[in-house]
Amino acid sequence: SNKATNERKKEEETMNDDQLWCYSDNTYCEGQLAYITDSMGYHKVGNPNATVPAVTLHLYCPPFDQCRIWLDPDNASKPSKSRVCYHSVFGSKV
Repeated sequence: SNKATNERKKEEETMNDDQLWCYSDNTYCEGQLAYITDSMGYHKVGNPNATVPAVTLHLYCPPFDQCRIWLDPDNASKPSKSRVCYHSVFGSKV
């Protein structure tokens, strides 16, 4: 099986262009690591294979309560807020 995940890194275009611009599109195989910081923009993680399951582990330091999400990447001026659910915070199970 070819277990992999896909990550697309995006940033907002100028104020005149209401889109999120993809500047990086990478596929990571099982065991590979990737990261993103706030200064790098936003990212979308997905499974490129409809028949092989994939699992990702996300570590947020420091943890946060909510983030912005875009349901429509062609309308960057209309983000939604999403609440984050954690299984642990600073190493303690919640």
